[in-house]
Amino acid sequence: MKIEIKTPIEKTTLEFDNEEYFKKIHAEIIEAITDDLNIKGVYYEKEGSGTMFPALLLKNSLITVHTASDSSSSSPFLL
Repeated sequence: MKIEIKTPIEKTTLEFDNEEYFKKIHAEIIEAITDDLNIKGVYYEKEGSGTMFPALLLKNSLITVHTASDSSSSSPFLL
């Protein structure tokens, strides 16, 4: 399972081994991109380092969710 976030500047891939953590981050992304005040964000942590994705950055990104090990099962969010 992975989530790709393509910003105007770079592409970041969030990879998950744990389905619960995947669901948590996915829910936080949905919450951030639907936040009218743009105060929400997503903090992704893996192997001791973390990255913060603010709502405005996510709203101006192409987000693709891959739920299977192959790329055939993906669903992009265009916002």
